[in-house]
Amino acid sequence: MALNEQEKEKWQDSLHELELITEGEAILDHTAGDYWWFNSQTRGNLFFMEDRMIFVSGWGFERITIPYKNIRGMKKCFVGLFIPTGIKLTVFDDEKLKDKTYKFSVLKRKNWMEYLSNKSGVTPM
Repeated sequence: MALNEQEKEKWQDSLHELELITEGEAILDHTAGDYWWFNSQTRGNLFFMEDRMIFVSGWGFERITIPYKNIRGMKKCFVGLFIPTGIKLTVFDDEKLKDKTYKFSVLKRKNWMEYLSNKSGVTPM
């Protein structure tokens, strides 16, 4: 879902207030999506910046920043029981010095995987 300029500006201000982006950074793209862990989900928004993606839950409690350069693997997955909208990312955690996995659910999964592949240089499995 593309943001209009007014929505984009509002989100950029919010992300700046949350200290997730710096002054002058711009949202390149956006989609609504869910973050999944175990069998739980948090609804939110995925923002695609020049060098990273950011997930922010609807209430702003869950915040995940993933630099594209840290993506080590990407593949399709199911979320919930059998919902075929998941993207599983393997990401190197700079602080813990080990890989971590994240599962996101988005519509038009193929398009977002292609976008992430272009940004990260990682070919989906």
